[in-house]
Amino acid sequence: MRGLSALLVLLVSLVAACAVEDGADDEADVAGEEEALASHAIAGYAAVAPAEERVATKAIAARLGPAIAAGTKLAVIRTMTFEGKGARVVVNADTQVTSLVDAAALAAGSRGADVDGTAYARSLAELRSSGKALRSLDADAPRVADESFTLTIDMCQSRKPWEKRLFDWAVALSGKLGKPVPIGIAMTGGWAKNHSAELDQILAWERGGKLAITWINHSSTHPLHCLNESCSRANFLTDPRVDFDEEVLGLERTLLARGIVPAVLFRFPGLVHDANRLRQLNRLSLMPLDADGWIAKGEPIKDRAVVLVHGNGNEPQGITGFLDQVQRPARAATLTSGKSALVSPLLAAPVQ
Repeated sequence: MRGLSALLVLLVSLVAACAVEDGADDEADVAGEEEALASHAIAGYAAVAPAEERVATKAIAARLGPAIAAGTKLAVIRTMTFEGKGARVVVNADTQVTSLVDAAALAAGSRGADVDGTAYARSLAELRSSGKALRSLDADAPRVADESFTLTIDMCQSRKPWEKRLFDWAVALSGKLGKPVPIGIAMTGGWAKNHSAELDQILAWERGGKLAITWINHSSTHPLHCLNESCSRANFLTDPRVDFDEEVLGLERTLLARGIVPAVLFRFPGLVHDANRLRQLNRLSLMPLDADGWIAKGEPIKDRAVVLVHGNGNEPQGITGFLDQVQRPARAATLTSGKSALVSPLLAAPVQ
């Protein structure tokens, strides 16, 4: 009986990691997030489905993200007006990295092409066929160390102070290595709106070369849709009342308005999804990223793990557990020597 009670407490705490103190107040906050956060004007934002396939015939400058080299195969996945000019979000189909480019520059510097054999197209096809989500680094991903793992930090809406100690650790490790440490941040619109100063600090670290961030979509409002009074069970985005496309595209608008290009990875709140939502996500040209190293659940860091912690202040035991593992003398030494390494969460994609 005591064990059952402990399990219930754990389940409630895990759902609460992304819960808020007052759901009604939070919904009102999230509704105005884009106006509060916007530094770039965006209009007419929409998915390009199916994605348009092209190849760059010359170098194309990027408004945000890396420039496009001549010969690069591209998937055009989003269309919009950005600062009054037509723009497109494109995916480098070989590296699976995203950029924002002017529509006119893309039209003048590329032509239609077949990208079916690229890593991005094959990854989406494999996920569509399997009906599964990514949970660990791909077995064929390049090995850069004896132990490689990716750190993903969920930033669900919360009014609690953020876990700056986690980011301070990553920045300090970057200083020791002399290069930015790669991490994934799974962002929600609610957290970005309520913690704009903290988001500014994260962006300053990224733009200062102290962190290499993959910006993972964690939904715009992160709805809970609890199934019982304690909210130990919840439907999250699988609830039929959810406007799934808006949850995905709304967060992308929020990030782009702050000068952030969202990656092709999406983390379902609570890691809860069903076949229908996975199909919808694939249609939007994104890949679902779960985890096999949720620290607060007692899952340890291991080789090729996708580690999950919450940096929003709602799950401090996960942060404490992660820092305890990486600051132990043996692993701390391997991290600074390069025998153990953090890598990009994009290496979880099934085709490299």
